[in-house]
Amino acid sequence: MNTDINLKDDSKLLEMLSQKIKNFSDAQKQDLVNFVKSIEKRGGKRNTDRRYIKVSVDYSVKDKFYSDTIENISPRGAFIRTTRPIQVGDSTTMVASIPGHDGILKMKGKIIRRSEEGIAIKFFEEHKEILGDDFNQAFKCE
Repeated sequence: MNTDINLKDDSKLLEMLSQKIKNFSDAQKQDLVNFVKSIEKRGGKRNTDRRYIKVSVDYSVKDKFYSDTIENISPRGAFIRTTRPIQVGDSTTMVASIPGHDGILKMKGKIIRRSEEGIAIKFFEEHKEILGDDFNQAFKCE
């Protein structure tokens, strides 16, 4: 994505986005719609950067083991897309290979929200390395 676009110039921004979207698959278009909805829902509540990714994650809750997909992540938490019967308040241990981070990252946290789409995890400790320079470089758009 061209970072030279003036974000205050709505007509140029819309033109650039429209050209990009025309080449998206139906799945990519759905991902974009979901992303826009998630931005609308959060309404500025977060004070840390969040990265929208699709990364496999293995995690355990109450001695049961699962594999699903992280859809977004920040130093303080993550959202896992799942329909599994996991309850708010349950603790979890997760392991995932995060782009821009060498090796496997182990994270522990608590389920703080559940929706039809999945579960929101708040990490017990902040993982600042998640948004380090290597991570940002892995998500740099051309």
